[in-house]
Amino acid sequence: MLAILFLCLVIYISAYVCLKASGQSLDVRKFQTFEDYFIGSNGKVR
Repeated sequence: MLAILFLCLVIYISAYVCLKASGQSLDVRKFQTFEDYFIGSNGKVR
């Protein structure tokens, strides 16, 4: 059990470091509708 928690912690920290290093936003945007899951190739919701 301790190994699973340690693995989760390592994954979380590495994801955080990668996002910070790439300069991407850490903001989470809530999905309002089911349509929000489908993003077009131009980055806009279809």
